Amino acid sequence: MKAVYVPWLHMHQPMVWQNGKLVSNLEKMLLSQDSKESWEAKLMARAYKNPARYVLELCENGFKPKIMLDFSGILLEALDNMKELLEKTTIQNEVIGDIIGLYREVMKKYPDSIEFAGTAYSHCYFPATPENDWQMQIEEWRNTFRELFGQKHLKKVKGFWLPEMGVPPKEKLPKLIKLLKEAGYEWLILPIEALKGEKNLGFEQRLILTSAPHFIEVEGERFPIIFKVKYDFIDQQAGCDANGIYQKALLASKIFSRHSNKPALIVPASDGENGNVMMNEFFPNTFIPFFKSLHKDVASMTVTEFLKKYYYENGEIKVDGVVELSYEGSSWLGSHESWLSGDRRIEMKKKIEELSKKFHKIKNPDRKMKKFLLLAETSCYVYWNMDYWFDQGEKMIAYASELLETS
Repeated sequence: MKAVYVPWLHMHQPMVWQNGKLVSNLEKMLLSQDSKESWEAKLMARAYKNPARYVLELCENGFKPKIMLDFSGILLEALDNMKELLEKTTIQNEVIGDIIGLYREVMKKYPDSIEFAGTAYSHCYFPATPENDWQMQIEEWRNTFRELFGQKHLKKVKGFWLPEMGVPPKEKLPKLIKLLKEAGYEWLILPIEALKGEKNLGFEQRLILTSAPHFIEVEGERFPIIFKVKYDFIDQQAGCDANGIYQKALLASKIFSRHSNKPALIVPASDGENGNVMMNEFFPNTFIPFFKSLHKDVASMTVTEFLKKYYYENGEIKVDGVVELSYEGSSWLGSHESWLSGDRRIEMKKKIEELSKKFHKIKNPDRKMKKFLLLAETSCYVYWNMDYWFDQGEKMIAYASELLETS
């Protein structure tokens, strides 16, 4: 085996206020009177269903598909709460149906096909989120996943996805690594842009780094990581058909083989519902034909399967060497600007920090209070740099603050 291809889809929708009621943005769009918006929402809903649908179809026809997924906790909850609406939602003669129920079915029948990674409950951007709330974001996602899929499946969640691949600055990383370890996570996926000196690396140097796991080590805290391949190698979001994946995997293996006798790891990762390719083309053009073809030199596994097969010794991940991350941290856009730069983003960050301080002064806060604090930290409210989303964030902060004041 020369290379292992691991498709990865990231899924998220924020919560919004609609006529005084808190609903998923997906629900708001589905019920919109704007035909274009409701159509887009149907495509998104189908995109959330597609991994389970196509994995089930392939498995029941004798194939062995593999896929990595991460869903924000609030999206998982929303899909479960929207079950009745989704059972009435049709697109191109296909009923969307009970998405969470379909995942339960697939995870029961074919438990080795889908591997979920953990993430933050509300899709917070860790570098912009108060450190005192990191543990709650991590734990609340795990609580949500356990409630929907059970403890048995939660135990299989070994990897972690930072929303927006937002890597905190170096001085804050030790706390995050410690929290991930305490929660039972065994590895973390990072953008190659988080690596110190990444801009000075050549194409082959980057590819060698993304083809194997590594350790990061900060203040004595050591943790295994893998890197997502760069867009200049495989741009999953823009589209890459099955044959293209195969050829790229062979290229990676050719370059990586000069440094290791182990297979090259190929992990393209992207939003799973953002844009025409992911909503309409990825599964018919890439996923299905790849897994229906027999590849002599390129296989597929989930990340944890790959690590256990090639990099485990005595129950632990063993890799050579430690990579150093940039002091400032990073994101999958390279910088933190889309979450931390600009007057209104700075203002929102200050309000979140004040809200968090207020929360942590309350004795025995209930789960509702905690959830609304975490919801206020959703990255989308600042990322888009639009009044609508800033206003949604302000409303969430105001509601959470009112909850805390009346406690």
